[in-house]
Order: sequence, then C-alpha cells, then structure tokens
Amino acid sequence: MAATAQLTATLTRSSGATSDVTASATWTSGTPAVATVSAAGLVTAVSAGTAVITASTQGVSGTSTVTVTDPAEALAVTPGTAALEVE
Repeated sequence: MAATAQLTATLTRSSGATSDVTASATWTSGTPAVATVSAAGLVTAVSAGTAVITASTQGVSGTSTVTVTDPAEALAVTPGTAALEVE
C-alpha cells in the first residue's frame, strides 16, 4: 500500500485573517512520477525522489516539498558461513 500524507492550505489575508482553503484550492504535483496529489490535498507516494506540491487559490499559491524514500527491506550477507585456518 502506498504511503500518503494530508496537506493543508491556509489562506492569509492582508488583514491577518486566516482560513482553511484545503478543499477549494487547486493542487498540483511538479513530479507526479514521484508523488501525486488529489483535489483534496492528499499526497500519495509513487516512487523515490522529491516532488514539489503546489496549492493555488484566489491568485496566490504555496508549496510543500515532499521527499519519498525507498526504505531498505532486507540485507543478505554471503556466504552464510565461512571456515578459516590459522597458518
């Protein structure tokens, strides 16, 4: 299952008032091969790398840089056993 993260977009007006515009913002991913973003700001990992996610509304935009990693799953050491002789 792909990892996800919910982003939030907060609009700040010149008066200092703020409002959550997550649901109404337009969301885009600069690198959809790395991470996609839904219309609601939910980011889904696709492959390892970095993607800039942009939210836009009312003529302003903001960004979040998302880093997707490919964590190690296993490590094999070979040979499993070794025999050595002291000379």
